[in-house]
Amino acid sequence: MKKYLLLVVAAMMATVSVNAQEELKNEISIAYGAGSNTDIVGSIGKGMFTGKQLSYWGPVSAEYFHRPSPRFGVGAVAAIGGCDWDDTGDAKTTFITFMPAVKYNWVNKSSFGLYSKVAAGITFRSESGGTKVTTKDDDSSSTFNFQITGIGLEFGRAFRGFAELGMGEQGIILAGLRYKF
Repeated sequence: MKKYLLLVVAAMMATVSVNAQEELKNEISIAYGAGSNTDIVGSIGKGMFTGKQLSYWGPVSAEYFHRPSPRFGVGAVAAIGGCDWDDTGDAKTTFITFMPAVKYNWVNKSSFGLYSKVAAGITFRSESGGTKVTTKDDDSSSTFNFQITGIGLEFGRAFRGFAELGMGEQGIILAGLRYKF
């Protein structure tokens, strides 16, 4: 058992040392944000005009970027968020967003990065339960959405922690983990 564990550790170390010598061109990320577009619009629309208590969660997002050059990346963002909006907790709204994205690295060091990001796409809204104006049991729609990150900071090597400040469906502020390979 110890022999297999040592072999796995050695293989992982060899992979990391190879990646350290070549440029890492792909990255995947997972993040949690606060203050998304749907949270803000929902709070103003449903919360202010109906007097209902809204309980938001998310957005939780996943990203993939490929960098054809050291500074420029192209990829996609997927995010999911939602809220419970009636007193019994039966009324739920879920938001699922898909956006193509571009990213520009202002600073791209091996253990530190500073970047900006722009994404635009579509959000699918699904609403169920609770007392609604419509007579349907479920209500759904889709709308345009975006994310503009003015400043993003990342620290680490292949595994990185990051934080972003911007506006859009991923949130005004978000933080997460990223893996570059």
